[in-house]
Amino acid sequence: MIAGSITDTACMELSTVSELRDLRATSDEYALFDVRESAQAHQGHIFGATFLPRRMLAARIASLVPRRSTLIVLYDEGGPDPRARLAAQTLARFGYTGVRVLDGGLRTWLAQGEAPCRGSNVPSKWFGETVHAHAATPALPIATLQAWRETGSAHRICDIRSPEEYGRARIPGAAGAFGSDLAWHADDLRRAGQPVVVHCSGRTRSIIACESLRLLGVQDAYALENGTMGWRLAGLALERGPGSGSLAASAASRRDGARRTQALARAAGVASVEAAMLARWLDERDAGRTNLYVLDIRQVAEYRAGHLPGAIALPGGLAVQRTDEFLPVRAAQVVLVDDDEARAALAGYWLRAMGLPRVAVLAGGLPAWNAAGYALGHGRDRPRPADHTDAMAARPCPAHDVHEAGARMQRVYVDTQARFLAGRPDAAEWVPFGGLEAWLAARAKRQDERAVVLMAHDESLARSAALNARLAGFDAAVLAGGVTAWQAQGLPLASGPGGGVTQAADVVVQPYDADLQAMRDYLEWEQALTRQAIPTLPLYTAYRVPRPPAADMEQDQEAP
Repeated sequence: MIAGSITDTACMELSTVSELRDLRATSDEYALFDVRESAQAHQGHIFGATFLPRRMLAARIASLVPRRSTLIVLYDEGGPDPRARLAAQTLARFGYTGVRVLDGGLRTWLAQGEAPCRGSNVPSKWFGETVHAHAATPALPIATLQAWRETGSAHRICDIRSPEEYGRARIPGAAGAFGSDLAWHADDLRRAGQPVVVHCSGRTRSIIACESLRLLGVQDAYALENGTMGWRLAGLALERGPGSGSLAASAASRRDGARRTQALARAAGVASVEAAMLARWLDERDAGRTNLYVLDIRQVAEYRAGHLPGAIALPGGLAVQRTDEFLPVRAAQVVLVDDDEARAALAGYWLRAMGLPRVAVLAGGLPAWNAAGYALGHGRDRPRPADHTDAMAARPCPAHDVHEAGARMQRVYVDTQARFLAGRPDAAEWVPFGGLEAWLAARAKRQDERAVVLMAHDESLARSAALNARLAGFDAAVLAGGVTAWQAQGLPLASGPGGGVTQAADVVVQPYDADLQAMRDYLEWEQALTRQAIPTLPLYTAYRVPRPPAADMEQDQEAP
């Protein structure tokens, strides 16, 4: 790496395009972050980059990159865009010593012949389409499923998304068999002797689920083509209301699933780690000396009831689909946790198949952790932002005082445009968190002497913004209690266009929440991924199918 220019607060180091190419060709521990807003990154980014908008840096960096000496490369648009430089300064304040900024940003990357990568969660979705192509995953056309339903042909439909998604809407007649929970249900489904159709919202999760069932002995398994989006595009209505509920696995099926998934995991090179060793690793992680990701593969309700401290709630199917969001250091140690190892082993198999080099399962699961006398966390772990102590120095201004000040105090909203449009204090103006310093500098040139109060739905975000403003030489208060406090006091709210915003252009709208044309565009994009020039990188392997010895996967003697 080459030394860069001196900024106001730190010595910033730059990485050239050539150096970044060389880094990505290794299996070293590093993280690559796109610090623009997620919608901008969605339109075009560097393959494998984790979207980490500058506004989320303080809240997420400790869990994303625990080891503070890790090599981290940041980039923004390039040219006059200051966000990567400012983010580098922030990370330096947090004690990160290996931070680099891509010289010239995305513009220079593209100008030197690299292709932009479009979309979100691309590594996982590309992997899913690669699995589909290489394994010839059976896809069931929607018309065929409709014919089965109309003629009364025996079949079982399984919604493999999350319980929350199932509760909103699903393919008619579907029962819940969520993510890696399929490990428990596979033997029951095989013995039922009916075709099994799995569905998600689109393609990736159902492809992985279908292949999981096939690996676990359910040969008459199909992925519903294009999931709930395909169903809606066919002009069909989703089922709403409570539905038929989730499947209940028999004890025998759960035992069989544990045996088979552990055989798969061993064949894929998934390790086993004892509770005492994991406890030592966690101490090292919490001290900032090692990169470790502990993923709780169970459903969120189970996680809330008790989990390893600092574990990330990421049910099995999502662990495979969202690796770029939660595992930016792909060469780091990953440990998967559940109750009986079955779900963790299945997720571990797929993470290894994706190219992650260091994947382990907690031996004995959460019961072994409890038996060893280690503490549990409860609820949803929300670590304090990395700038919490410094940000607490921001001057709070009560909502009533802000309201009474009227036009004498400029109300500046620094959260996303989507939240701004949904509802904000009246007369508030939206300013992007990542561009606040530039906005304040321009305001100072206009000699606007009004007091500034920064606001967001979460007060901690406004405090982070106020800290950034103070470090840049500007003074700003924060709305005490955030917009929630303003609402609770019944003060005037505004919503919809206004305050410099006409539409939400900084967050990604999920295709299944968009209109039908957006769904078509998304599905076409996803199916074309295997035809794109995805770079060959050591930590992003093409699909490989590690197989256990046949004896480990033999069917039980009892016929279905």
